[in-house]
Formats: sequence, structure tokens, C-alpha cells
Amino acid sequence: MQYAFDIGGSKIEFGVFGEAGEVLLHSKTPTPKDDRDAFVATIRDVIDDADREFGGHPDIGISFAGGLDPQTGAVISANIPAIKGWSLASELSAILNRHVLVENDADCFALAEAISGAGKDARTVFAIILGTGVGGGIVVNGEFIGGRSGIRGEWGHGNDVTGTLIRNGLAPVVCGCGQTGCLDAWGGARGLEHIHRQISGNPASSFDITDAWRTGDAVASRSVEIYCELVARELALMVNVIDPDCIPVGGGMASEPALIARIDGLVRDRVLGRYDDRLVVPGHFAKDGGLRGAAMLHANQSPSAAQGGV
Repeated sequence: MQYAFDIGGSKIEFGVFGEAGEVLLHSKTPTPKDDRDAFVATIRDVIDDADREFGGHPDIGISFAGGLDPQTGAVISANIPAIKGWSLASELSAILNRHVLVENDADCFALAEAISGAGKDARTVFAIILGTGVGGGIVVNGEFIGGRSGIRGEWGHGNDVTGTLIRNGLAPVVCGCGQTGCLDAWGGARGLEHIHRQISGNPASSFDITDAWRTGDAVASRSVEIYCELVARELALMVNVIDPDCIPVGGGMASEPALIARIDGLVRDRVLGRYDDRLVVPGHFAKDGGLRGAAMLHANQSPSAAQGGV
């Protein structure tokens, strides 16, 4: 049995997993993102309830939206001010009196897909998140790679998609990281909505846009094609660099298999290597990969994660 958390800015998901990966318990709780004491109390209460129900004292894996300083284990980026700068794994290990491991949510998703999902039995898995924004994680032979800065797999930042935007008559926007031209501002659901709003002049949800695209609506089709081109161009570069065996997709956009298939085709048309089979595929755990990956951290302990616990 394993306890796992997936911690985001709005909610804390908790899961209890059995030996075969079956979900024994799943719950959601609002995140006390500005109060550390309330944050810890919420985590402790959830664990205490599970201990009483299952009669165990399992170790804990945590997936969260942010990065970790590889030297100190301190949270270096997160949308949860209460834990920013805090050595989350070591502090919670001491408070809860059990071994706590912490990793980025995209990395946890990548681990889940590599161990038992779309990338099972693959050597190199580059899992990507197309959700509110863009994220990613890299797992090779069942282990995370990278670690000098604590930030890895973030293919949505540091690139410049301005040229593609201008060619399609779109105005660039400043990314949340402060740079202009990052894919992160365009490669998620909000990005598709922003593209469509600039083209049509009308706001629409990503689901409404893809629904209209599937029915042949011309404006929606142009929005989706621009979106797929933006994502595929940057993803093709990552494929040329990493040479992955599989690219599972998580996040809300993964619920659109036809869109993922379109991105896959564009990527394989652009890369240098030959990929006869599908490369970019919907993840098996697109909805709960972060939580499932967190439950696997102790069995697949990475060097960065090992630094945080006791």
C-alpha cells in the first residue's frame, strides 16, 4: 500500500494505492496555499484519516506544481506561496514521522507512463503536459534525468514561437515567466483559446473550439491548425535532441485524440529520425498521472528525490 499526493494551487488530491496499482481511496481537498500551518494540518488530517481506515503507516510520495533545489530540496517555484523556499520533503518527513519523497508533477506523470502506461517497456519516455500551459518530464530506463538546477523537461520556456505567430497574423504575448514568445503561453488550452479569440474576435472554450473543428468549422479549423503547428515545431526539436521512444500526452488537451494524432503527424514529418509508428500518443494516465507517479517514487527513487527525505 502506498500513499500519494498531487498538490496544486487550487486542490490537494490524495490517493491510496494497492500493490497492483489499484486505487483504494481517492479524495480532493482545497489547498491552503497562503498558510503553511494550515497546509501541514490539511496533509496531516488526510493521512490520519487514511491510517485509521487502512490500519497502516505507509511512506508518502508527493507530486506538485513546481521545482526543487537539488542541493537543499527547497521549493524554488510553485503557485503555493506557503511552501515556497521550504524543504518540503525533509520537513514533512520530520513532521509526519515517515519517509516523504517529492517531485514535479510532470515528472511524476512521466514516471507513471514509463512504468505502467503508454511508455511501458520503452527505454526513453518524454512525457508532455498540454493543460493550462505546457510541461514535460523525461524518464530513461525508469529513472529521472537531469538535476543541476532542479528544473528539467520544461520545453514550454526559453523558445520563441513569435515567427509562427506573426506568419499567422497573431500578436505575441508575454509569458508568465516574463519572456515573450514562450510556447507555454500558446501550447495549452488557454493558448488555443487565445489563438481562436484573435482570429475570430469571439471567446470560446478549448472544448467548444475542438468540437467545432471536428464538424468542419473553417475558423475553428484554422485555430486548431495554428495551434498544432506551434506545438509540433517545438516538439520536433525535442525529439531531435532526446530521440524518445514514446511521447505520452497528459493534461486537458490529451482528451482530444484526433488533435493529438494531428500533432503526431506534424512532428514525424519534421524530425530527422524515422518513426514509422505513432510517437505522440494520449497518456494512459492523462487525468491522474501525477498522483500515480507520486505513488511510484519510493519504488523508483531518483537521485533528486532521495535528497529530500529522511
